[in-house]
Amino acid sequence: MSFDQLAVHRDAALSIFPMASVNHVQVLENVWIPVDAKTRLSARIWLPQPKTTKYSVVLEYIPYRKSDWTSTRDSSNHLWLAQRGFAVARVDIRGSGNSDGHYYGEYTAQELQDGVKVIEWLASQSWCSGSVGVFGKSWGGFNGLQLAAMAPPALRGVVSLYSIDDRYADDVHYMGGAVLGSEALSWATVMFSLNALPMAPETVGAEVEWKRKWQERLEKQFPWLHEWLAHQTRDDFWEHGSICEAYDKVECPVLEIGGWNDGYFNGVARMVKGMKNSPSKGVVGPWSHNWPNHATPGPQIGFLEMCRQWWEYSLNGRTDGTAVKFPDLQLFVKDEIENPTSRILEYPGKWCGVDDVEKLEQKFMTFYCSSEEDYKLQANAEPPSSHERIIGLNSLQGAWSGEWLSFGGEDMPGNQVSEDAVATTWSTGPLSADVEIVGRPEMSLFVKSSKPQALIVARLSDVSPSGKSTLITRGVLNLSHRDGHKLEQLKHMPIGESTRVHWQLNACAYTLRTGHSLVLSLTPNYWPMVWPSPEPVELAVSFAESNMLKLPVLPEGPSPVDTAATCPVKDYPLDAGTPSRTISLRKAPPMERNLTLLLSETDSSQPLQRLVVKEDQGKDLLVDEGIAMEETAMKTYTIDPQCLHPRVSIQRTLTYEKLSPSEHSELLAKFADQVATATHVDNLKLERFDYAEHPVLPWKVKVETGSSMSSNVTTFFLSDHLVVHLNGDVFLEKKWEKQIPRQFV
Repeated sequence: MSFDQLAVHRDAALSIFPMASVNHVQVLENVWIPVDAKTRLSARIWLPQPKTTKYSVVLEYIPYRKSDWTSTRDSSNHLWLAQRGFAVARVDIRGSGNSDGHYYGEYTAQELQDGVKVIEWLASQSWCSGSVGVFGKSWGGFNGLQLAAMAPPALRGVVSLYSIDDRYADDVHYMGGAVLGSEALSWATVMFSLNALPMAPETVGAEVEWKRKWQERLEKQFPWLHEWLAHQTRDDFWEHGSICEAYDKVECPVLEIGGWNDGYFNGVARMVKGMKNSPSKGVVGPWSHNWPNHATPGPQIGFLEMCRQWWEYSLNGRTDGTAVKFPDLQLFVKDEIENPTSRILEYPGKWCGVDDVEKLEQKFMTFYCSSEEDYKLQANAEPPSSHERIIGLNSLQGAWSGEWLSFGGEDMPGNQVSEDAVATTWSTGPLSADVEIVGRPEMSLFVKSSKPQALIVARLSDVSPSGKSTLITRGVLNLSHRDGHKLEQLKHMPIGESTRVHWQLNACAYTLRTGHSLVLSLTPNYWPMVWPSPEPVELAVSFAESNMLKLPVLPEGPSPVDTAATCPVKDYPLDAGTPSRTISLRKAPPMERNLTLLLSETDSSQPLQRLVVKEDQGKDLLVDEGIAMEETAMKTYTIDPQCLHPRVSIQRTLTYEKLSPSEHSELLAKFADQVATATHVDNLKLERFDYAEHPVLPWKVKVETGSSMSSNVTTFFLSDHLVVHLNGDVFLEKKWEKQIPRQFV
């Protein structure tokens, strides 16, 4: 066992009510939690002192490698909470990081069964009060909800960020019954590369045994997209882990958090409404897929303090804090952006408290699509007519969509003028009064298709008097899924026959200002965010029946609020967390996102489109672990003028190095100023205890992955290549090729 007393800056943020003050925390490395006779999970635990006090425990339970990949954020978030009187356990799920065993995908039954046992183990420790909460973003937000539905007795509360209640309808794989082109493969390759990294040798044994176990793990891994595309409808595979199937089983308090510039926000209001046996609350801010105290776009909030308030209420039973005063929903209502670009640092707007979630989407403003040549969105329906309006295909539709899942870089939609120019649009013209949209807009169209398999995309934009266009929201519908996403509900479009279709756009909270115009844009293509239909398709809106857009607005009663009593989230003091215990050896350059159009000699309006996205995370050094980390990625999306040959290819490289003690010491000395800032002490004694059972070995691992996805009319084609290097030599190389028939997509 090694002992290391290190210094940490103590955050001085004010609290809403008095909190425990802890000036001594132990960090326990590689604590083993047994979940069955052969399997132990590896945990890092932040334990306030003295041990004679019993503490409530907050668990984060994810596969993202506590000893390196998430160490930076864990140090910032979890030590902050431990200083305030909570024990925190960060556990690698089975088969990930330093934990034993193997895992084969997202939120498996085994993962959840293990999670219940982890909660039971934590609750049984002498230093635990018996109350456990689950905390997490994305994966940890998902399994937190799923564990809540399993209702282990010690689980008393959940904080779930950027998660969803329906894994088919609103997750990273499908949207509106259509394959997510920019995200499904991208996310699969993140896990493909991450899962190839080794466990730490000191948790396994001698070098020979470490290599054997690592190779065994590598041999069992496979590209997850192969399985996701084998389930193109909402079947049992997707129902498992979808909390909407088990709302009634959730009884502990749940705080659900979403971000308007993330991909996960549609479920927040649904979950608050659906989990009737749980005192659940929801918060949706302007954020991307990052912690709300750091995320851009801002404004950021005192996120960690908000969580502390929730834990004091749900785990410790306190009713004198602000958590018990939360309205059902706290929503950030975005306002106009003067210059919409692909990166917004902060949105103008206001916080709005909705005291009763049932009041959402009870009042609508209805606009009708005009058949006249001015193509207005108007308040009154027209008499039926034989008019039709074509919704034509263009390869540029979606080129300015931004990412489905933004991380706050140069990946947002930006000015939509070019996007609107290649769409079929209707406009209100300048509005005579402000309109505040809160909820999910609804579309109802009488539409015909030239092909049996087609999709339609609707976007709403705010066009300012200066002509700039800001995306408000969007929604996709695979027209074969117009009656639902289960196989028995699917049917192709009748060619040339007008069919009534209804669908919801994504949730939003946005103020349209007087003098601005609301523009509705329709397209049959939205590449690369959405995988295109099998064949070039033309849609037509028929005016034999009404075509309408319904905007949800708040009824009289709830209004924008300015007092912490009704919307506390905006008044928490901003907390950055404790220092990350990480230094930068090479600063990360900005994301590059380059769109190239190759014009045809015969039709310049329909170019071949190539989008290349380059990401470089720089090079960081974990001060305590002595691990240097580098990650790069290049994503290439191409599509031809007829949208017949879409292709995505993604290359990722991860280089992780466990330094020798001398190399580690040299770097700490060389970057002493950075180290001091990253570990600065202020009235906190921090002790680190390592429970590793074997000697530490230096190693350098480079993981290279190359994956591609393409399609023709009938089939998806998947190709994956994995090369793992150890200390400069190839340790393993594998290739996969897969063909999967298209099924109503």
